[in-house]
Amino acid sequence: MFSVKLAYRSLRRDGREEVSRLYNFFWRIKALPSAHVTTWRVIENKVASKVNLERRGIGIESNLCCFCRKLEESTNHLFFGCRVAWQIWNLCYDWLWLSSVDHNIPGSHFEHFKILDASTSVNLIMGNVWIALVSEIWRHRNNCLFKGGMVDHSDVFSLAQLKVWSWIVSKISALNFSFSPWYVCIRFNVLTFADNVGEGNRRFIMM
Repeated sequence: MFSVKLAYRSLRRDGREEVSRLYNFFWRIKALPSAHVTTWRVIENKVASKVNLERRGIGIESNLCCFCRKLEESTNHLFFGCRVAWQIWNLCYDWLWLSSVDHNIPGSHFEHFKILDASTSVNLIMGNVWIALVSEIWRHRNNCLFKGGMVDHSDVFSLAQLKVWSWIVSKISALNFSFSPWYVCIRFNVLTFADNVGEGNRRFIMM
């Protein structure tokens, strides 16, 4: 027999299971703790965006996005909806040879940032890319807000590329290609790596 209470419990259980799957994967990614925590806060909408600061009763001069200066700086807008963020993600999709339907909700964006039919090892590296991009967007936003800096979407993307490569190469001894081929095409190198990596290093990524 249908009841509102049972339906509500079912929806809550399904929601918890979905969040649990997301975070089970998210916390397996090997990234700098500071970047990991920043992106977790983005997914949870706990990052100090201007809209969130207003909701907490903190007075600010303007709630407009630090990048486009046209729309309110919500978490969703800053990282995924702003034209600057859109340009950054497009550079990334071109680099990965991917086509993607953009999601403006952080958790959904993260979950769909994967290569279909690729191994878990490959998609954990994809998770590294996502974390690097989101944390680099946040770093540049703070530079614009507090130091009056300017944002260049190509600079943000290039620094994220370097960040991911340095994270991985410092942790995985079997990674045997330099930054140059990584910079040109991550997809070929990641897939080659996943096919040829030794079991010891594979275990490291899969932890």
